[in-house]
This record gives sequence, structure tokens and C-alpha cells, in this order.
Amino acid sequence: MKTSVISIDLAKSVFQLCALSPDNKVITNVKVVRKDLLHKLRQFEPTIVAMEACYSSHPWGRAIQQLGHTVKLIPPIKVKPFVQGNKNDSNDALAIAEASQRPNIHFVPVKSLKNQDIQCLQRIRERLMKHRTAVINQIRGLLAEYHIVCATGANTLYKQLPRIIEDAEQPLTLAARTFFQEMYLELIKLDSRIQKATTQSHELLKLDKDYKRIQQIPGIGPIIAAETIAAINTGQQFKKGRQFAAWLGLTPKHYASGEKCYMGKISKHGNKRLRTLLIHGARTVINWVDNKDDKLSCWIKSLITHKSPKTVIVALANKLARILWSVLARGNNYQPNY
Repeated sequence: MKTSVISIDLAKSVFQLCALSPDNKVITNVKVVRKDLLHKLRQFEPTIVAMEACYSSHPWGRAIQQLGHTVKLIPPIKVKPFVQGNKNDSNDALAIAEASQRPNIHFVPVKSLKNQDIQCLQRIRERLMKHRTAVINQIRGLLAEYHIVCATGANTLYKQLPRIIEDAEQPLTLAARTFFQEMYLELIKLDSRIQKATTQSHELLKLDKDYKRIQQIPGIGPIIAAETIAAINTGQQFKKGRQFAAWLGLTPKHYASGEKCYMGKISKHGNKRLRTLLIHGARTVINWVDNKDDKLSCWIKSLITHKSPKTVIVALANKLARILWSVLARGNNYQPNY
């Protein structure tokens, strides 16, 4: 059967499949159970299969690509404006089909198994980092209950806590010393698991040329490099660096009505995790810019003279995102004085 696009509203067990004819008329819009989905798609000639990008879209995308179809994953926020009528699977599938034909939609590339592994490791590491921060904050709060105040900083707490537990002059009971010791061991275990996740991610990418090349950029280390490759692979879905920066939410909002036109704060759209990491990387670059004279450093120094520190950090994160896309998508090495 010849179609222009097939859209699938994904679910756990019952999916909605909508097929449009070459003149964009609805041929079929039916429910399909999970085990029959691939068999149903085999009945159509190779065409575009559109789905919303979600937790299960990538494995389904890889399976559908093996049937000869071209898979397009659409961010859910881009589908919502096309939903007409009540909220149901039939209308959702039709909205996905219509959104897939819009000219300015940035599709999410189907992740390979390796990229899926990298992203999973990044998410595990992120969860462990949050857990470690929660444990550190709880330790500091509980110590304050005994009138023991530690200096700020995780490294400082790591050094002081064993001394506090062993110091007989501290106002701690035997029970308190026991549970503080257990919490300290929990921190050590979390550090070990975080390091293991980081090492596994590095091992998966150590032979990847893109992974090594983008780490030449100032402020881009192994964690940001791995997160970038897991998120956008080679970045070919973006035509230029500004589109990548806008996708990350690092470009300002644009307000225009009639003769009024002004720029607002950054949009904060897209990948929050990668945007946060790039801002941390930009902050690191600024801290070490004083003794450097390359073009990027000179640009940062000139910006610092008349802009607030936070504005400079975000502006540099925007520029790093554009450089990152250029090096990744074009296959070039980073050139400090380009």
C-alpha cells in the first residue's frame, strides 16, 4: 500500500496507527496491539514513519528502520499545536502525521545502541550525583543539630567528617558517631559508583574521533563531550550552530508586535542537562582567562568590562555551543584563532 506518511501514537500495549495517502487523505487510523505493529508496517511500501520522541521511540525506530522505512521522531511540544478536537489516540496520531510534514521541524535522530548506552550511563551518573548532594546536605544539617558547623564545600566535608567522628571532645554520642560513620561510608560508595559510571562512558567512547576532537574546545571535558554525543550524535539535524544553541535554550526570546521589537531572557528550551553543563564549562573558562591571549579569551575579556558576570557566562555558553556544533558536524579540529 502506497502512503505519504505513517504516524504512530506510541503506548505500552495498544498503539494508534494512522496512514495518509499521497494527497494527504486519511487511509486508515486504527488501533494496533504491540505484537502486531511490525507485521502491520510490513504491509506498506517503504515510506516515512513519524512518532513522538519518547522513552520507547528509539528501540521502535531501530526496528522500523530495518523494515526499510524512514523514521522521524518529533519532539512532543511540536505536535501539540496540531491536535484538533478532543484528546484521544486517533486525533493524536493524525496530529503527529501533520506535524511531520512541516518544513521547519527539527527531528530527533534515532539513537544507536551505543548512544543509548551512553545516555543511560549519563542519567545514572546524574541520579547518583543528586543522591550524593542530598546525603552531604543531610550530614551538614544533622551536624548542625549537635552545634557542629562544617565549612562549605564537599571536599572540606570529606576531610572534616572523619576527624569529627574520631574526636572525643565533640558532643556526639556513640549512636551519633555510628550513623555519621555509616553516612560517610555511603558517600564513599556513591563516589565509587559515580566514578564507575564515568569510566564506563569513557570506555565506550575512547575510540570515537568526535569524542576526542570536541574535547579540544575550552570548557568541554569528557562529561560534556559524552552528553553531547548521546544527545545529538553528529549534529547533522541542525543546519548551523545557532540552531543548536537555540535548541539548547541559550538564545534570547524574541518579542515583536507591530513596530515594537526587543530581546528577552534566554528561552531555556531543549536539553536542560546539556545546557547546564555548558554553562558550568563556560564558568570554568572565564575563571582561567586572565593569562591567555587567544581570540576567544580576548573576546571574553572585552565582554567582562561592560557586562555582568552572569551575562558573560551565558554568552560564552552560547558561543561554546556554536563552536561545539561546528567541530562536531563539520569534522574539523578546534582552531583557537579562527
